[in-house]
Amino acid sequence: MNRAPAWLRIRLGAQSHALDAQGLRQILLRPRILPLPQATPACPGVVAWEGRPLPVVDLGSCLLRRPSLERPDARLVVWGGAAEAGAFAVDAVGDLLRLTPARLERHWAPALPGLPPPWNAIQGLIHGADGAPGQAAPLAVFDAATLWRTCWGQIGISQSDVGR
Repeated sequence: MNRAPAWLRIRLGAQSHALDAQGLRQILLRPRILPLPQATPACPGVVAWEGRPLPVVDLGSCLLRRPSLERPDARLVVWGGAAEAGAFAVDAVGDLLRLTPARLERHWAPALPGLPPPWNAIQGLIHGADGAPGQAAPLAVFDAATLWRTCWGQIGISQSDVGR
């Protein structure tokens, strides 16, 4: 079965963005984050999820230099699979945006090549989609796995040290 692509709308500051929904597993309200000795604002610690520790990457810190976890509506978006998984902290979570291939063709603009990290994780922009009420600015659509890797590259903590 060929399904329409889907993206989870997220908010970081005043900006709305979207994460590809393919690898999304769960949205956590406000779980307890266990701090790491080498914690940074971009990686404040780990959260226990389904019996395993998941590192938390605060997208507000990574993308905007302002922590999302300080916001009252902050959520953790769990993504990934068996080999690689984590939790993104975001200011708020919106709805799931689905566009048929025909609508996607009308509302999609591919990302510019050569953007610096972490902005190189942007797959493209969705602009003026009928399914996006009140959306004045385009939504930057991020590939979750690429965003995870580029944010980790900025954090300076080894991922292998986090799960221990």
